[in-house]
Formats: sequence, C-alpha cells, structure tokens
Amino acid sequence: MRTMDAREPFHVHTRRAVWTLSALLWLIPHPVAADPFLSRLDCVSVQASVWEVGDSFGITTDVLREAIRAGLRTHAPRLKIEPGCPDRIDCKVFLQDASTDTFKGFFGHIAIEVTRKAVFQDTALLTAGRAWDLQSYVFGTRDKAKTSVLDQLNRHLAQFAADYLLANRKEDQPEESKPGNGGASAETR
Repeated sequence: MRTMDAREPFHVHTRRAVWTLSALLWLIPHPVAADPFLSRLDCVSVQASVWEVGDSFGITTDVLREAIRAGLRTHAPRLKIEPGCPDRIDCKVFLQDASTDTFKGFFGHIAIEVTRKAVFQDTALLTAGRAWDLQSYVFGTRDKAKTSVLDQLNRHLAQFAADYLLANRKEDQPEESKPGNGGASAETR
C-alpha cells in the first residue's frame, strides 16, 4: 500500500506536465505558408457593386472603387491597378436598413474576391478562377454605416495585402539574401 501512495503524486505531476506542455504547444506560432494563387500577381482591375435595401447609405460603386484603389496604394503599393488587367479584385457590398421607431440601424455583408486568369489543363481553355476571398458581416447605427463599411473594407484589403506580400516575398529578396546564397543580407545600416 505504501508503494502505491508514493507513486500516486508522481503520476499526478506527470499528467499535469503533459497537459501543460500540450497547452503550450498550441501557443507556439506555426509557420505560415504563402498562398500560391497570389504569387506573381502583377496587376488587378477594380470592380465594385453595392446593393442597398431601404434608404441609401451614401455608398456608391464609385466610393467603393476609390476606397479599394486607396487601400491597395497604401497596403500593397507594388500591385499595379490597371483597368485592362485580366486579374481583378471585386468588392460586393449588401446593406439592409434595420430601422425601427426607436432605433436607426443597418446590417450588411461585405465580400472581396480576387480572380485570376487560369487555364484548364485538359482542354487548354482560358477561364477565371478565384485566387483569394474574404467576407464579413457589418452592423450598427445608421449614421455609422458608411464609415463601418469603409473601415471593414480597409481591414479586408490589409489582410489581402499581407497575404499578397507573403506570397511574393521571395521575389522581393536581393540575390545575396535568398536561401542557398549564404543567407547574408544585401542591406547595411
């Protein structure tokens, strides 16, 4: 009986250590893989559409297009914006008036999608394929609808830019700093 009592604390501490170690492994950041569908994306054309139900919220397709252009210039300045580019970024916004006698509100949906030209391997036919997308819901008071939509759009564009830069980072590195070339950086300070 004494040997069982002596071993019991050891097993309890071992189980606690295993659980603690397992929990800590969840906190360790895992390497992020770049999205191959965004690599070598040189340009995009911009498309936008707005659907509103009820009174207008003051968001037009022109407002959305300009917000996309400004966001891309800020977050992904290397990406060219060209109207004739076959690869495109498309933003769709749906807004619904949710006002009552005591509350003036709205809810809606924002979707951004990047489509690129693609070729079917079997038939060699050209098509467009979704390369990246992000969607979210927005809601709030009616007076903040336009600001809420444009802020959420900017957050989506920041995420797109982060994924785009990750997918194209190897091309940004100078020859001297690429893996396999000594790993030394060409930049000095």
